[in-house]
Amino acid sequence: MKKMLTFFLAFLLLLSCSKGEVPPGPQPPAVVRDDISQYDSRSWDGVKRGGIFYEIFVRSFADGNNDGIGDIKGITAKLDYLNELGVSGIWLTPIHPSPSYHGYDVDDYKAIKVEYGTMTDFDALLAKAHSLGIKVILDLVLNHTSKTHPWFTAAITNTSNQYRNFYLFAPVNDVAGWITSAKVPMTNSYNSGQWHSISSGTSDYKYMGMFSDWMPDLNYGNIDTAQNSAPFKAMVDVASFWLAKGVDGFRLDAVKHIYQSEDSDENPRFLEKYYNELKKLKPDIYLVGENLTGDYTKVAQYYRGLPAMFNFDAWYKLIYVLENSHAKWYPKDLTEMQARFETYRAGAINATKLSNHDEDRTLSRLNNNKDLAKMAAAILLTTSGSPYIYYGEEIGMMGLKTGGDENVREPYLWEPQTSDSYRTKWHTPVYSVETNMDPLSKQKADLNSIYRVYQKFIRLRNTYPALASGSISYPDNLDAYNKNFMVFYRELNGERLMVIHNVSSNISTYTFDHAVNKPVADMGKVTYTKINSTTNSVTMPAYSTIIFEL
Repeated sequence: MKKMLTFFLAFLLLLSCSKGEVPPGPQPPAVVRDDISQYDSRSWDGVKRGGIFYEIFVRSFADGNNDGIGDIKGITAKLDYLNELGVSGIWLTPIHPSPSYHGYDVDDYKAIKVEYGTMTDFDALLAKAHSLGIKVILDLVLNHTSKTHPWFTAAITNTSNQYRNFYLFAPVNDVAGWITSAKVPMTNSYNSGQWHSISSGTSDYKYMGMFSDWMPDLNYGNIDTAQNSAPFKAMVDVASFWLAKGVDGFRLDAVKHIYQSEDSDENPRFLEKYYNELKKLKPDIYLVGENLTGDYTKVAQYYRGLPAMFNFDAWYKLIYVLENSHAKWYPKDLTEMQARFETYRAGAINATKLSNHDEDRTLSRLNNNKDLAKMAAAILLTTSGSPYIYYGEEIGMMGLKTGGDENVREPYLWEPQTSDSYRTKWHTPVYSVETNMDPLSKQKADLNSIYRVYQKFIRLRNTYPALASGSISYPDNLDAYNKNFMVFYRELNGERLMVIHNVSSNISTYTFDHAVNKPVADMGKVTYTKINSTTNSVTMPAYSTIIFEL
């Protein structure tokens, strides 16, 4: 009788959960059968040590109200999936009112785009995410607004308007002259493509918009006094609004473009001022900056201003590793990057990634080679840094920017299309379609899927503290072994792991002369042989991995 009552109550709970609603409270990790490994790692206890963030392009992720557009209710409904996967935080692309589909030209920084839902929906998302131990960070665009933002529509009406100094203006016939004579703050060179005409009001002036005429740049004035400018105070107020609601931090868009010079100290100094103001509101606030460049030495000085920066250079170097089967130097590259970052900030957070919403998707960038995509995931999730996963990477979504950025922002595939009530329909996909790939539900059941690789290595990173946040080092004899092997050590508080990746299409043997405790995990059925008390060898199939506990 007691069993029947329990079943009946569970059935009622299931009936009460309509689309977009989920039972409250964290769920323990499910037991996962892992046939892609022959070795036994420790079981994950549910603690998310790995610090793994997941980027959500809101419009494409999950449709919670059947209007074809991804929304906040859809994200909330899928938080249990992200929690089970082992995600520690989510980054939402802009959720604010905007004339564009992507939202990077904002009309109102304190509101939510109607298509995405209501503030009540957002509050529910925050509550659910935090109950699962998932942080929420929002995209914040500091460089520019939309040209339909009330600040800008007021600013162009006349030269004495209170919002005139929020933006950068110069007379139509003397833009270059004004820049040369330092009458235009924040810029020291003239680029005609960045100056745009005004159709009404002060039409004898042009305004600066580095990205396009839809995105007028904000004017923070001279860097020495930027913190006193009205736009700076307004952006602090914007952050304060969202922090008061419980947001954990922000991803700051295009930080190298706030001031025109990418290489001067102006942008790092600006970010330092902004970060210090936000820390007064939330001492543990998390900020991560985007500086899209392939030179990590140029990114390094931005750590003067922010605790975390995305590392595009690490991804570009990893592409070279995978495409050329030349892996052994990569751990050395990572240690040199971290050392450079640390010269500007102790504890600098190296935000690592594969692709994101502005880049060709990982699988497509790697010529649709699933073995390379799996290898990329294994390396991302075993090396040092704070990993970000772009939505859909874990199921091998594809996309090339050719033909438009929409093609790398296509709808997520949850179920077969005939039964996928959460799949968005705002954009007709070109690359991520079921003739090319399986949806999540099928990949969960496929032991050889890309999803299974992400699931496996996320759990390993969450299980082993050394893999999550330990130091990284590499063997002294880099010159002595084959270039296709990537070998490194992760260590924290006495726990020491050895990771070996074979990034080539050939079976290879690696021999090393130090003792190991035991192999704890592999990918690709690696054969481990203990030759004597100090000498060991591994025979590694193509695109395989093994992790030892030392």
